[in-house]
Formats: sequence, C-alpha cells, structure tokens
Amino acid sequence: MLFVLIDVKPDPLRLSANQKKKLFDFIKNTKNKEEYRRAIAVKQKMEGMSYRTIAKNLGVNYRNVYRMLKSYKKHGLSGISSKRRNAGRIPKISSDKNKQMIKDAVLRSPRIFGYLRNTWSIRLLAAYLSKELGMSVSPMQTWRIIHELGIIYKKPKLTLEHEKDYEEKKKTIDNYKKISAALLKKGSGRI
Repeated sequence: MLFVLIDVKPDPLRLSANQKKKLFDFIKNTKNKEEYRRAIAVKQKMEGMSYRTIAKNLGVNYRNVYRMLKSYKKHGLSGISSKRRNAGRIPKISSDKNKQMIKDAVLRSPRIFGYLRNTWSIRLLAAYLSKELGMSVSPMQTWRIIHELGIIYKKPKLTLEHEKDYEEKKKTIDNYKKISAALLKKGSGRI
C-alpha cells in the first residue's frame, strides 16, 4: 500500500472589491487592538492561509480564528467590531441616579445631613457619598464627578475687610479656625 501526500491549499475567503476596500480602510482606521486582530485574520484568510497558520500568526487558538471568520461572513465588518465600549465593569458611582443624588447634596448645606460645616469640601462630600452609597468613594473620584456635572469647586478662603469692627471679626475668624482644626483632629475622619 502506497500513501501519497498531496499538498492541499486551504480555500481563500472570496471578497468583492468593495468589501476588500472596506476591510483595508477598517484595518487602517481602527484603534482597538482586538478589532485589528480580527480584521487581520480576515485579511490573511482572504490571502489563502489556513486557520491554524492564522492562529499561529496572531497568537490565538484556531477555534477563535474560526469564530472570527464565521462572524465576519455572517455580519460583515460589524461582526468583527468590538461590542464593548470600555473594558471592565460599569462604575456604579457615575450612574445617572447617583449623579442626581450628588447634585442634590451639593446644592444643599452639609448641616442638613448632620455635619458641622456650612459648605461642602471634597473630602466631606466623599465621606458622605461613601456612607450613603455603601461603597468606597475617593475624594479624587468625587472631584471628577462634580467636574462632569459642571459644578465649580473653589476652596473657601476667609478674608477680612478693614472696617470699624475689624478686630472683633478677626477674633471670630481666629476662633473658627481653632474650632475647625480641632474638629478635623477629633476623629471625624479628616473631614
């Protein structure tokens, strides 16, 4: 019995001129590496490479190449486009419901919520949000959300104008500074 090896060339993927142009434009313009990899798999199959060779070139399993090409054949370029807009889970803090709650809180005085301050600080607001939402909210994250909402945060600065009762006001402000410093130190979580 004699066995003869025959070199079988895999079937290339046949694309029209218009499809080829769209594919090459897609490869040229995509910034997503997964989309790029899928488009290259389609291009290499169009050039007549086998699934295993394409998989080896791209560093993926040949079944993945098979799925990529099947999706392309069925849906065209939308089949190889990435369905995800961002990687990872959707952040809960920046949901519309939470943003509305943050906006409502910022527009009210912290005294309403039981704090001994007249204005919100980023740190105080972050602590309030952490308590209300039951998740860890950092001051930087709070600042970003406030900035997205278009709320301008300015650090309050106490100033005095020279008037008749200047000395009396100066004593009040100095007293306030001492009290607020003591409140910060007194286990209120650096708020």
